[in-house]
Amino acid sequence: MSIHRTDLCAGLVVSTIGIAALAGALAMPTFADRNGDPLTAPGITPGIISGVIAVLGIVLLLRAMAGRGPRDVPVETWPPGAALRTVFTIVTALIYGVVLFGQVPFLPATAGFVFVFTLGAELMHPGRSRSIVALCLWAALLAGVSALAIQYLFTDLFLVRLPG
Repeated sequence: MSIHRTDLCAGLVVSTIGIAALAGALAMPTFADRNGDPLTAPGITPGIISGVIAVLGIVLLLRAMAGRGPRDVPVETWPPGAALRTVFTIVTALIYGVVLFGQVPFLPATAGFVFVFTLGAELMHPGRSRSIVALCLWAALLAGVSALAIQYLFTDLFLVRLPG
């Protein structure tokens, strides 16, 4: 029996993130003190999603420990530039989530994130066909519409107060 190290590591990371997010969701207010409907508590959706993520991470972990996993996987399966795009995605998401979110008003932080992410991802794409000007215009339009739509969705439909 051989343990699949990649699946083992991924299972540990995914299940840890899922469990931590589930703990955060459970710590959110339930509004029970205000006779609120328990199904309208703000932690319901994040709790369900993080619970599913935790379970899937544990399944991956158990599968790796049982030695059941992919066979004959080539060592390098990523196309050229994929590692750079992955690092770019992680770094921009961390900057948005850790540095900007809560420190900068929601609309400019989200619009800035979407603009930078769209522009950067498109510039790194090997088959890019748009000019820089067209790309910047598209990224700006997408950023503005996305930020406004997300704000509307959360504040008006889900009744969640956003930072800033």
